[in-house]
Amino acid sequence: MKKLFLVLALAFVGIFTANAQTWIGGGVGAKIYQDYTHFTISPEVGYNINNHWTVALGASYGFTQDKDLLGETVTTNELSLEPYVRYIGGTIGKKFSLFMDLTGDFGLIDKTGYAVSLRPGIAWAATEKFTAAFRFGFAGYDHGFYGGHNGFFLNCEMVAPEIRLYYSF
Repeated sequence: MKKLFLVLALAFVGIFTANAQTWIGGGVGAKIYQDYTHFTISPEVGYNINNHWTVALGASYGFTQDKDLLGETVTTNELSLEPYVRYIGGTIGKKFSLFMDLTGDFGLIDKTGYAVSLRPGIAWAATEKFTAAFRFGFAGYDHGFYGGHNGFFLNCEMVAPEIRLYYSF
C-alpha cells in the first residue's frame, strides 16, 4: 500500500511539473470581534488541463478563539482538505472569465465531516502569470462540515466574496 501511495504521489508531482499549466496560490482570511477571533490560511496547487477545465487541491488551516456562555475561552485548530474541479464557462474580454467550481471539503482536525458544493465565480487575469479569482456564495450538501448540520444548503453571501490569488509557472 505504501508503494502504491508513493507511486501515485510521484505521478501527481510529475503531472503538475510537466508544463507551464501549473499554478500555486490560495487565500488568507480573518474575522476579529470583541469575543471572537478567527484566522485562516488556504494554500492551493492546481493544473489547467485545457482552456475549460482545471483541477486543484487546497488545504485550509483555521485558528479560532471564542468565548462560550460561561465566559471561558475556547480555542480550536481546524485542518481540512479542499479538492476541486473548475469549469470555465466563458470569458468577458481577454482578462475576465466566468467559472463554476465543484468542491469537496473534508475535515481532518477539530472540524469533522464533509461537504460537496458548487461555487460560481469570476477570475481576473491581471497579467500572464497572476490571476485573482472571486467566488460568490455556494450551494451543496453538508454532512457536519459547516456548523454541524446535515443536509442541503444555499449560501448567497455577496457582501464578502472569497478571494484567491494565483501564480502560474
